[in-house]
Amino acid sequence: MSAAVDRQSVELLLRVMETPEARAQGSALRLVASRATDSLLAAGLLVGRGQIPVVAAMDDYEDEPIVAEWSPEHQAHGYSDRTGRWIRVDPSEITAYGVDFPRAIAGMLVQFDRAGSPPPQELIDGHLIDLGVIRMAGAESPVPVWFARCLGSNDIWQKVFALMERRPSAGPRVIFTSTPGDRIPVSPNKRDVIVAVSDVFAGPGSLVISPQILGARLFPDQVQRREPIDHSDNYGTVWLRGKPIPFGGDRQRQALKQLFEAYWDGCRRLRTAIVLEEAGYGGKVNSFAKAFGKDGDWRLFIKYAGGDCWIEP
Repeated sequence: MSAAVDRQSVELLLRVMETPEARAQGSALRLVASRATDSLLAAGLLVGRGQIPVVAAMDDYEDEPIVAEWSPEHQAHGYSDRTGRWIRVDPSEITAYGVDFPRAIAGMLVQFDRAGSPPPQELIDGHLIDLGVIRMAGAESPVPVWFARCLGSNDIWQKVFALMERRPSAGPRVIFTSTPGDRIPVSPNKRDVIVAVSDVFAGPGSLVISPQILGARLFPDQVQRREPIDHSDNYGTVWLRGKPIPFGGDRQRQALKQLFEAYWDGCRRLRTAIVLEEAGYGGKVNSFAKAFGKDGDWRLFIKYAGGDCWIEP
């Protein structure tokens, strides 16, 4: 994975991981994020995986998607318009790109000691992989690790849940997932810790999982924290008088980073509009209620008034 990826590239990769087949049409990917798509292709994180022969018709009065069929006569994919004229489809429009999971997962776990770990084994076809074990400070023995995707699907979750019950772990077991944190079901037991990878990356635009951030999630009692308020290295968790408050969105974490840096520096107030803009929110998101939700524990320590915002434990 020699090519660099940025925040938009990481977000796009996780979105593709969450599609039913972990692949998407190249033209659709470029429509959403052209530069990020090219970065992922250059890094080898997305690779060609067949075709999705669906296109938008070019008729004057129709723009519904239609199937592009292979024509032996024209030696190309295409379709007939309303007049019967053959319309050739460029192969690049229907090429599909899928996630190279071995490469992506190897990049995620590059900072962990995996010596002696057995090779990855697929447990549920296309949705759950046993990655072996990792060694972590604070753990008495190597920690088993799985990787799951599409946990927001009830069908997939039921299969993963059943396998967790059939194969209980003697100690902590980490189940990394590409599913966003707010869509992850509650773990059926305390030993299986389900972690959205986006919550434990080393920083914005990084695909590398931080051992320190993960360790704080697994072994919170071993972490020395400032009082009355502190946060994890990636701002994914805030502790307010010992109470953990999770934040799953990358933009939320970027906003928290600005607020906490100002708080620790003694410069208590920042302009709300600037904080939200630099965090990556669009112009329509002009308040913390829109960025963080109308309700939530963020209100316990984030204050705002007169166009300013600040941390007040």
